[in-house]
Amino acid sequence: MNNAIKYIIIIINLVIKTVVIKIMNYVGCDTESTYLAFVTNVVFVCQFFNTGFLPVLCTANLTGQLPIKIVETLKFTGADSDFNEDWFSNIGETIVGSMKFNSVFPVVIEVINFMVRTAKRQWDQFNLKDNSKTKCVSMQQYVNIYAGSIYFMHFKYSGILNIVFLTFCFGTGLPLLMPIAFVSFFVLYMLETFMLHYVNITPPNYDEKLNTATLGKLQWAPLFMLAFGYWMLSNP
Repeated sequence: MNNAIKYIIIIINLVIKTVVIKIMNYVGCDTESTYLAFVTNVVFVCQFFNTGFLPVLCTANLTGQLPIKIVETLKFTGADSDFNEDWFSNIGETIVGSMKFNSVFPVVIEVINFMVRTAKRQWDQFNLKDNSKTKCVSMQQYVNIYAGSIYFMHFKYSGILNIVFLTFCFGTGLPLLMPIAFVSFFVLYMLETFMLHYVNITPPNYDEKLNTATLGKLQWAPLFMLAFGYWMLSNP
């Protein structure tokens, strides 16, 4: 069951990304920088809650910590009232498994995208009876098939934020998250470098606002480590 939950969490994160960008494309923003920052923030918060806090709340017992009406209404009457052995065996293992799968998931997605692009190009050139090399009837159709994929910088930043905050939040009690985060960043660095040079369409020249805003959020990650680390280490 835990194995299935790990994969479901990552799939839901992917759905969150897609839904957020669809909504923001429909709503629109005044500037491109505002659009990128808003999408980064919303996707990060949703992923962080879905990956880190939702599994915890599913088994949390907050009786005596919150008003009884809130506890009963939100069903916070689970089996775990603290970071105990059962929590590490179930929820902790699920979080670690999600992070492991997430470290290789970007590669899987890019391989799938490569297969889809290749299939479209093969179909475009399949069974041509004349000397033409494409079935496209317009330049835009040709570009859509043979150009590279779009580089979504805001999704990359939200993924990095999610990895950092999850690692800092639960890394004290789950130290395996530290090397997993290192592997995740190494895979992202190698993959994004390759994709930018050989696959993606050249992205526009972004300003420094999104990068600065992301660095500003990262400075709050140690506070999560101090709070949750103290909670975990103080449990006898």
